[in-house]
Amino acid sequence: MARTTITSVAITDTGYNLTDSAGFTTLSTGAGNGVAFSQSGSDRIFLKNDTGGAAVFTVKVPTPSGYTALGLTIPDMTITVANGKSWVLEPHSLFRQSDGAIYIDCDVAGKVLVLA
Repeated sequence: MARTTITSVAITDTGYNLTDSAGFTTLSTGAGNGVAFSQSGSDRIFLKNDTGGAAVFTVKVPTPSGYTALGLTIPDMTITVANGKSWVLEPHSLFRQSDGAIYIDCDVAGKVLVLA
């Protein structure tokens, strides 16, 4: 499979029902099989785990070329989310890939929702 491009969901004037949301995207497992979305400073990223066990989400962090030239790499950010739990993140510009998107993978079929 390949990374799936998703778009943020707008919060209306009346709010957004996060608990019952059908807007979450289920990630395919394995490196490069997660999601990609445009980075906006006003968005919030919601990670949800209802898989029955722990989920490890990986936010891919690019290494700037100046670091690469020195043989240095920046590690990806990992977030472990227990079964039945959710986690919220701010999308930092440090997560932005060369194509302007943020990439998130998961080791299980975790879920992602981006709210604007």
